[in-house]
Amino acid sequence: MRNTASFRPFWLLIAAPLLLGLGSCRHFFGKRVHGNGNIKTEDRSVSSFKQVDVSGAAKVMVTQGDKSSVKIECDENLLPYIEVFQEGDKVYVKDRPGFNLDPSGDLLVYVTSPTFSNISASGACDILGQNKISNSENLSLHVSGAGDIKMEVDAPRLSAEVSGSGSIYLKGQTKDVELDLTGAGHAHCYELLAENTKVDITGAGSAEVYASVKLKADVSGAGSVNYKGNAEVSQSVSGAGSVNKVN
Repeated sequence: MRNTASFRPFWLLIAAPLLLGLGSCRHFFGKRVHGNGNIKTEDRSVSSFKQVDVSGAAKVMVTQGDKSSVKIECDENLLPYIEVFQEGDKVYVKDRPGFNLDPSGDLLVYVTSPTFSNISASGACDILGQNKISNSENLSLHVSGAGDIKMEVDAPRLSAEVSGSGSIYLKGQTKDVELDLTGAGHAHCYELLAENTKVDITGAGSAEVYASVKLKADVSGAGSVNYKGNAEVSQSVSGAGSVNKVN
């Protein structure tokens, strides 16, 4: 009889982040509240911030601008069920606990700040950059569940983490980039021009990256790394993973 015990840890690595993401989605738990179709935009009071953490099922529009602000656009009757609060330089946006929101259209969160150091999304959130995020400091991006991040960036160092089935689409430039994928996530970063790129994949994720100086790729499971550039390559592959140069 075939012994399946050895396969369990691998599939648990893929399944666990997906279950965590589903647990964050508004469509599964809590008292259901339907949107009334009357779309309103509401400003939320915040002071200066550099970090954003959004959970639920929203489209988050990220803009680099002169002043820090947060606006929510959705059905008027759902606005009281969306919480925005701040701890230090970090702003959180999430649904009120115990409620299952059902908007008539997209729930939009507009986030503006002069600089960003960390942007996180969990559940089914999409983080969409509205202009290039140009930083003098390092930038970290995190997505867990089934959300996507699409941004153009210019930062000295960039780190991005994908857990679950989410995807990250990045372009721009950086000196050093580090990508960490767990589960079945994807990183589309051919247009992110980096000197040094480090990729760590556990599960069935895939990464498309660019490196001009050094590439370090660690793949465990069925993941794949495809890269462009003439970097010196250091790789460690276990399982059915692969590291490939493309034109």
